[in-house]
Amino acid sequence: MHTIDRIEERGRCVLRVSGEVHLDGARELFERVAREDCERVLLDFTACDIEDRALYALADLLGQAHLRLAVRGLRERQLRLLEYLGAARPAQP
Repeated sequence: MHTIDRIEERGRCVLRVSGEVHLDGARELFERVAREDCERVLLDFTACDIEDRALYALADLLGQAHLRLAVRGLRERQLRLLEYLGAARPAQP
């Protein structure tokens, strides 16, 4: 189970994810990002654990929708996984 808190911070929207993100939560997270009307969105994973399968599904959904965002809080292994799967390394804040 995870929660998402929205914070406005220096001209960008931060979506801070807490708890555990499993595969079934990837679509919900994607839909939340897609609904944001901010020019810049930062997805903050520092307070959560995200399954590799969920991260893959989220990256796939974001790639299909051509949504770009910055991330923080992913481990280096997770960033390498995204690159291996064909996703560009997300911009860091």
